[in-house]
Amino acid sequence: MRGIGRKFPEERLEGIGVCQGVAIGNAFLVDDPRGRVVRFFLPKQQLDAEINRFREALHLAQQQVREAIERLRAALGSDHAYILEAHLLMLQDPHLQGQIEKFILENQANAEWAVRDVTGHLLEVYAQIEDDYLRERGSDVVDVSHRLIKILSGTETRGLNELAEEAIIVADDLMPSVTADLDPRKVLGFVTNAGGWASHTSIIARSVNIPAVVGVRGVTSRVRSGETIIIDGTTGTVILNPSPETLIFYTEQRSRQQQQEQHDIEERELPAITFDNQEVKLRANIELIEEIEVFQRFNAEGVGLYRSEFLYAQAESGLPTEEEQFEAYKFLAEMSGEAGAVVRTFDLGGDKLHLEGFKPERNPALGLRAIRLSLQVEYVFRTQVRAILRAAVHGNLKILLPFVSNLDEVRAAKQIIADVERELRAEKVAHAEDVEIGVMIEVPAAVLMAEVLAREADFFSLGTNDLIQSMLAVDRGNENVNSLFDPLHPAVLRAIKQVADAGRKLEIPVNVCGEMASNPAQVILLLGLGLRDLSMTPTAIPTIRRLVRSIDMANAEKLALHVLTLTTPNEVHRYVQTHLSELGSQFLTTAHFG
Repeated sequence: MRGIGRKFPEERLEGIGVCQGVAIGNAFLVDDPRGRVVRFFLPKQQLDAEINRFREALHLAQQQVREAIERLRAALGSDHAYILEAHLLMLQDPHLQGQIEKFILENQANAEWAVRDVTGHLLEVYAQIEDDYLRERGSDVVDVSHRLIKILSGTETRGLNELAEEAIIVADDLMPSVTADLDPRKVLGFVTNAGGWASHTSIIARSVNIPAVVGVRGVTSRVRSGETIIIDGTTGTVILNPSPETLIFYTEQRSRQQQQEQHDIEERELPAITFDNQEVKLRANIELIEEIEVFQRFNAEGVGLYRSEFLYAQAESGLPTEEEQFEAYKFLAEMSGEAGAVVRTFDLGGDKLHLEGFKPERNPALGLRAIRLSLQVEYVFRTQVRAILRAAVHGNLKILLPFVSNLDEVRAAKQIIADVERELRAEKVAHAEDVEIGVMIEVPAAVLMAEVLAREADFFSLGTNDLIQSMLAVDRGNENVNSLFDPLHPAVLRAIKQVADAGRKLEIPVNVCGEMASNPAQVILLLGLGLRDLSMTPTAIPTIRRLVRSIDMANAEKLALHVLTLTTPNEVHRYVQTHLSELGSQFLTTAHFG
């Protein structure tokens, strides 16, 4: 490989690992499509010609996207075409077209500047959205804007179709139109400056199971095309100018990874049962209906969490209709098997639904969202419940209420669900009766009221991501404090124990559906705290299955019991690291603890 003999020292960068695995190869630096746009003042007699020039660019952009959709279908299958179909809908949107043409006429501006200004204001709206996935859908707007500006200005950028050999893609961010050109046989991995778990790059990487690390600040300024780099999608590490020793180490890691992938296929039917014969249910978290195939590949025991708000991100009309939701939930019910699927009702805020009269909130994460919004804007909740109850005829679906903080919210939601059942019965519409209704435990109030809530709920889902964030008052997206986001904080572990105990006492199932369920070291503590039902990223299932089969539950319980007596995060980390080896698992020595 080129670049091995570079005189510069080895450099390690950290980002967010969004698809696990090791990739070693030559970097292919994708040009940043964002060019410099200059404003021109046009005389009035030239404005009609400028409008026509914009319309021609719009027509060509639509044609390019249609061709890109076909390439994407050929490369990744028809399930992923939705990524670019959203761009086509945007380019066909008469409102957006009208805004740009109006800007050209009123400001006597060139089309490039009009596109940049109008889409820039639209991006400001996306930037205020709290939800990670929906916020990162702003990349759709960016991609459409870049395409139009590129056509209008006549500039070109390097695409992935230029790959002549296997390479690791390095970019500021990868727009869907760029990834449509990729050849999975030549792309070894992805590294980007920007992005998060829900970015398009991350979705594509997980779909084709390619190692990826995103959010690596400044990586594009440090890498040159053709130089050797290593990425570890499990730890989020990117290594530039690797030393010979590092290359040997990661080459061996990659070899073991490939062997393990083969073992995963061979072991997918093995039960998740500990040495002392205790069963653990391993379910999948999914965001997109298209991910059903992925969770089936890893033989998950149903879907432990389906984040239904992703339907909102894909809806043509802004808010998915009852029929659109019904079709999605029906497919989910049919494909998730006997174990079924848990549908979390919309975890959205009023800003995202563009509700009339809704005023922007200073802190939307603690504002009118999730169950609060569902109860206040009842028609949205009723529509979703109707769709779920109708679809539940085709399989085992359960309803999960997010962001619950008091019993009144649960009772009010259950009353609405009962009312919808009566409506469907009166209309003689086929639907399921007595669908299980669960409560998501993700705020401190719900932890303290767990026993009370357990008397009304059919099951609990522990949302550890938001629970940790709210309990520790840490915004995990804020780089100034995200190091304080600690799943092994004593307060977090005691809260989890309290919820597990409440579930056991009231005899209702308790499922863990946060990131803790994907982390081997943390899973040991979850099991030791009494939890036996885990829902995780599908690709984490093989590792957690092997982990479960390698331990003795009595030892995990002993470890957790002692950890509950500790008083600081550092004490917990030191004790866990010291004593995990006693559990006899080969997978714990390299596990992440934070």
